[in-house]
Amino acid sequence: MSTGFAGKRGLVWVLVATWVIPAIMLGACIILMFTSESDNAGKIWEGVAFLLMLGLWFLFRTLTRHAAMARAIATGDAPRVLELADRQSARLRPVYRALAFSLRCDWPATLAELDRGGPPPDGKRVLAATVRIAALVETDRAADARAAFDRDLARRARSGDVAADALVRLAEARVRWAEGDVPGADALFTRLTEDVRAGEGVRATAHDYAARIADQRGDAPAAAKHRARAAALARA
Repeated sequence: MSTGFAGKRGLVWVLVATWVIPAIMLGACIILMFTSESDNAGKIWEGVAFLLMLGLWFLFRTLTRHAAMARAIATGDAPRVLELADRQSARLRPVYRALAFSLRCDWPATLAELDRGGPPPDGKRVLAATVRIAALVETDRAADARAAFDRDLARRARSGDVAADALVRLAEARVRWAEGDVPGADALFTRLTEDVRAGEGVRATAHDYAARIADQRGDAPAAAKHRARAAALARA
């Protein structure tokens, strides 16, 4: 199935879920009100029940949208992330589009998307900062990456959010590697590869950088082992 057709099919489903299904629910509620032979108090309770069902429906839609995005990010499905990003709010859209471009290793597009958007929502500041730092490191802008880390992440207190804390540690390791602090970066990457709480994506990235460090040391078997482990995590 082509990406274009999948995107159109997704748009049709969004329109159906956003307007058609709630309209059917409203129609069913109106029919119930006129055919139930209840008094005004009964009709009011039927209206309240409709509002509760509508709220539950949109809550379900929100949860499924977040789950779909998380699954696409975890599997590195850049086209799917881009498709889902276009359904996000105006403030969230640039962050997820930038993330999709980073999954493609299109670093100039990643930076352009982040620069195009305004300040990200509070809940996505860590994600936006780590994506920016990754792009700066991969475009040989170590000084800018360090400045971004010190500005956005260095003074961030541990929040108890395991995923966010892992992203911060990954960003720090990337910055150290770009600055030439290979032992410090290697220690951070190694700890991330062994931390099952960090998530498959972060651990796969840490293995990839550990493979690069092994290449720099001329340790081909270690590099191959790290790359094989990164590939296995990416498929998980």
